[in-house]
Amino acid sequence: MQDFRILDGGAGSELQDLGFHVNEDPLWSARLLHTNPNAIKQLHKSFLEAGADILVTVTYQATVEGFRKYLQLTTERAVNLIKLGVRLAREACREVPGTGKERLVAGSVGPYGVFLHDGSEYSGSYVDNMSNEELIDWHRPQVAALVEAGVDMLAVETIPSLKEAEAILRLLKEFPAAKAYVTFSCKLVWKGRGFTTRESRF
Repeated sequence: MQDFRILDGGAGSELQDLGFHVNEDPLWSARLLHTNPNAIKQLHKSFLEAGADILVTVTYQATVEGFRKYLQLTTERAVNLIKLGVRLAREACREVPGTGKERLVAGSVGPYGVFLHDGSEYSGSYVDNMSNEELIDWHRPQVAALVEAGVDMLAVETIPSLKEAEAILRLLKEFPAAKAYVTFSCKLVWKGRGFTTRESRF
């Protein structure tokens, strides 16, 4: 049988079910890296115990500018907090007995819209007012921190715009050893007799 990997579950949903009110927080689950890192480690461990082979860090909304704005952190401390997200996942991998299959850590990278906290991460409406260079400059600190912290791959998640995805791919050329996968946020469009799926901002 062909080898396959099991990705972990939805961190935000799981944390919400555990009583952490992250859904309306502008930092979402990333705030817990600052206020309750042990909860993040326990979350990772629960996913491993359920059979996950790949842990995704809770850094989807962990950006330098976001931490500076909402936690009043310096740039250096913000970068270290992003790296902590990787360290917690690695510690969880070490602390939960393995099954013999290699465990991997994927560093989560969200779209620019998550910083705006206005729902535009689903529509990509912001890209019309941003250049490729601005998008690259925005993502660089987070991507650099995750790569420096030693992730096995980058999980570039729910990108709502082809333009932003292309900017991130251009950025990754600065990190030639990095591996990544990209997922998109799509919407349904009525096509006469039914719905079809298309990328949000082609």
